[in-house]
Amino acid sequence: MELIERYLQAVGRALPATKRTDILAELRSSLYDALDSAGDGEPPEESVVALLQTMGSPEKVAASYYPAGQYLIGPSLYPTFRMVIGIVFTVIIGLQLLAVLTSIGLWAGQPVTWDKPWRIVTGVLESLPGALGSVVVVFWLLQQAEVKFTRSETFDPRKLPAMEAGGSQIRRGEQGFSIVVNVVMLVFLARFAQDGGFSWIDGSGFFENPVIERYFPWVSLSIVVGIVIEIVLLWRGRWQRWTRIATIGSNLFGLGVLTTLIHGHNTWLEAAGVPGIFSGMDELSKMLINDQQIAGMVVIRAVLVFIALATLIETLVCVYRLVRPRLRPTILPPATVISSN
Repeated sequence: MELIERYLQAVGRALPATKRTDILAELRSSLYDALDSAGDGEPPEESVVALLQTMGSPEKVAASYYPAGQYLIGPSLYPTFRMVIGIVFTVIIGLQLLAVLTSIGLWAGQPVTWDKPWRIVTGVLESLPGALGSVVVVFWLLQQAEVKFTRSETFDPRKLPAMEAGGSQIRRGEQGFSIVVNVVMLVFLARFAQDGGFSWIDGSGFFENPVIERYFPWVSLSIVVGIVIEIVLLWRGRWQRWTRIATIGSNLFGLGVLTTLIHGHNTWLEAAGVPGIFSGMDELSKMLINDQQIAGMVVIRAVLVFIALATLIETLVCVYRLVRPRLRPTILPPATVISSN
């Protein structure tokens, strides 16, 4: 029955992935056996609703399969929490390992000192607790919002989400990749805030960036909002109207910040006497080699332009998918011919 399958679908979203198939098979068998024992033939919808209400909400059923003590982050959020924590820790540790390998290559043939490697190790140890705390706070807020929402209404199986269509399901790989990119940008911003400027991955070539320093709060806010929306999508497991609208709003906010940053970099480079890409290629190449500050500003501007184009394309795709159902022509049923006899 569709109502039971919708119920099992909702339960499955909150179950651990390793046990989901076995648990759902057991629940499905129990539910259908209970209906078969109640009488012959197709049971009425009222009987199915009563049975599911006896079972309880999908979140309550899923929680019974989790170990006790998960009160900070509930069972429906916990699988997504583990995934995001794994992504964040992998990105932070991976960036630091890349810095170590790059530094080892640059230090070849030089006297060995433990100053830089030790700073890299301490950087990892200092970054992980802060990242863990930030992710926990985000999921705790989501958990509180879910608790307040679910407590305010009585569980009704008729209000379960419909069976998912192919276009409404998310691609977890895309959301995971987006979180990775945003976390990488946050790591570089955190390093910028700590050091007062940017440097190459091995710590050389330090340069300031007055444009990002000026708009630092807005840049950080746009990245954090994007990460939160991606986490919500992973949690929900499907696209909904409000998540598409939230994604579009977040992208428009991000495009505004990116446009401001690109304009600020253009103004700074013009004031520094940097020629355009096509008007003075030879002079520009010399300036990029000899001036770390100008080279860094040009590279960051190019990255910002690329991110802006990617964000614009993503926004247009999201707008199209939001309005696509409204653009489909309505198929009217054939007219009924009423006989005069």
